[in-house]
Formats: sequence, structure tokens, C-alpha cells
Amino acid sequence: MIIAAILTGVVTGILSGLLGIGGGAIFVASGVLFLGVSQHVAQAAALAAMIPTAVVGVIRHHRNRLINYRLTVFLAAGAVAGGFVGSYVANVTPDLILRKIFAVFFAVMSVQMFWSSLKPDEKKQGGDSEGGAKSEGS
Repeated sequence: MIIAAILTGVVTGILSGLLGIGGGAIFVASGVLFLGVSQHVAQAAALAAMIPTAVVGVIRHHRNRLINYRLTVFLAAGAVAGGFVGSYVANVTPDLILRKIFAVFFAVMSVQMFWSSLKPDEKKQGGDSEGGAKSEGS
């Protein structure tokens, strides 16, 4: 179990750095499928394990001046409030129902991301005017 957990961490760390994901979905799915823990335990472990991953990502992106701190404050405030509500709901939801909600959510997100990847990107490349990289002509 320790080797599987370490390998899950390594794969999650690589994908987190590459794709900008927190890794929670990978941690939760791996916990349930490969490590044999309940959905509740997997979710709690995923949240705790994402802290060092997030710290490393923030340091790297800060060094590259890619973080919009103004936006980050608002995202963080919403995430903290949502985290309290979500963790309460998760704790009172039966394991099997929670697993189904998790699966449906990520299936819908996967389909949406796949379809959006088929469309040409119409947004300007090169950053934004709120603290990110400046676009040409700025």
C-alpha cells in the first residue's frame, strides 16, 4: 500500500505541475480504486495531500510572475466558504452516494473539456491586464 501511495503521489505531482490541477481527483480515485479506502477517507486524504502540491505550484508560478493575486483573493475566499459547506455535506452523505456524485461530476467535466478542446481558441494569447503577463501593444 505504501508503494502504491507513493507512486500515486508522484504521478499526481507530475500531472499537477503539467496541467495545473490540484490532484484531488487523482488522489480520490486512486484511494478508492487502488488503496482500498472509503470515499470519505480518500477525499480527506486528498485535501491534506494537495497542500504541499499547491505550495510547490504557487512558488513556481510566482517566480514566473503568472499569478493574478487580485483574482486569487476572491477565488480563495469563495473556496474557503465552499470548503466548509462541501465538507459538511460530504460528511453527512453516504459513501456510495458520494462516490456516484464524484463520478458524475468528473464525467460531465471530462466531456465538456473534450468538446471545448475541439473548438479553435478564440481568446488572445499572452496574458491579461490584471497582473499577469502583458499582451502585445500594452
